[in-house]
Amino acid sequence: MNNKEFEDFFKDLDPMEEPLKKPVPEEEEDDLVFSSFFEDATSSAKKEEKPLKSEFEFEDEMFAPPPPDEEEEVVVKKEPVFEEPPIQKKTEPEKKKTTAKTSSAEQKRKKRLNTAYNWLLTIIWVSAVLAVSVFIASFALSSINDLVGFSKESREVEITIPEGYGLSQIAELLEEKGVIDEPFTFEVYARVKDMDKKLAPGTYKLNSNLGYDQIFQALKTKEVAKNVVTVNFYEGMKLTEIAKRLEENGVCGYDEFLEAARTESFEYEFESMMGTSELIYYKWEGYLFPDTYEFYTNSTPRSVIAKFIDNFNNKITGEYYERMQELGLSLEELVTLASVIQSEAAYMEDMEKVSSAFHNRLAPGSGLPYLQSDVTWFYYEQEIEPNVEDEALSDSYLSAYYTYPNYKVGLPVGPICNPGMNAIKAALYPADTNYYYFVTDKYGKFYYGSTQAEHDYNVAIADSVE
Repeated sequence: MNNKEFEDFFKDLDPMEEPLKKPVPEEEEDDLVFSSFFEDATSSAKKEEKPLKSEFEFEDEMFAPPPPDEEEEVVVKKEPVFEEPPIQKKTEPEKKKTTAKTSSAEQKRKKRLNTAYNWLLTIIWVSAVLAVSVFIASFALSSINDLVGFSKESREVEITIPEGYGLSQIAELLEEKGVIDEPFTFEVYARVKDMDKKLAPGTYKLNSNLGYDQIFQALKTKEVAKNVVTVNFYEGMKLTEIAKRLEENGVCGYDEFLEAARTESFEYEFESMMGTSELIYYKWEGYLFPDTYEFYTNSTPRSVIAKFIDNFNNKITGEYYERMQELGLSLEELVTLASVIQSEAAYMEDMEKVSSAFHNRLAPGSGLPYLQSDVTWFYYEQEIEPNVEDEALSDSYLSAYYTYPNYKVGLPVGPICNPGMNAIKAALYPADTNYYYFVTDKYGKFYYGSTQAEHDYNVAIADSVE
């Protein structure tokens, strides 16, 4: 029977069965039937009539589901089977579900981290922008105040700008003295106003509350008022002789210049190639290149020395450094040798022969390692001994400069004068001779020898010249 017939069957039962007249969902039909059955069974003692079961005998086939209609497709709903499924079927979905939950949690965690990271970047960026903005605003305000001299303490400042100072150095000096607060702004403004090369060296008295234009005017005006002197320095002058000539021309003081010659340092590359012995009496002896210079009167010793050594730096080119390497000479050795040659000879031809004799003596295995040059004794006697009171120290200087046996082997510890270009070239390119000795007569004529016997003979001739 079909579903309709099945429902009509139950409607035709005893009218007493009111609950059956009420429509019941399919899922509850079986429950109602069996509950009625058990209810009738418990109350059978009170009733004379037998339960419905005695009047109606149903076969199992009557409760079987109706056969499907051939023309109508029927979907049969299967009751769930309460058998325990295999472990594999039960755990497989649980694993997938756990993995899905884990994956979901990981995604949420990554999302939270990304959000936090983005917020952190935003905070950093905003903070950086604010910091830069505050800095720029503060710098701009400070620069404007500095430019016009606004809100600055009024006090007089003395400042000395050495000769050779550039714009950056002048700006740093003005900042150090409290005249300006922003050296960078000062440099930029000076270049805009075309004042970067018009600031003159010298000593000035400035007020700390001046604006930039007033500072420019003060420094520029000083430049016009300064006197310029031209001074010539010949080859072979000693540092003390140079200091004396500078003082005579009003450039700088004698004692101040000598002190600067012992202690000042600059930023030239060749300075690292200079001698470092404590027994070098004047650090810059040998490097004050002899020439004709123009100086401002009342200049600082440092600015004066800077002119000399700048000229020296320009004269000693790469070609000379290459030749030094060929000969195995350092810059200090070259200048020292050239100073001895310069002190011994006045003309280029004699310089080259004297240089040859010295190179032969300095060569390995010559057997004559001492230069035996009298001019090294004269330097000690005239420049060092009178100024050194400590006898032990004086003896140390003697052993460092005097080039005779029992004293200094090879070259003296440092230069003994300031050589010119001819002496430097002679030291680098000596004549090709086998001379080891030379001597001069009272007229400056040279006599050269290769052996001690020849030298003794030449000495006798030189002494006999009247």
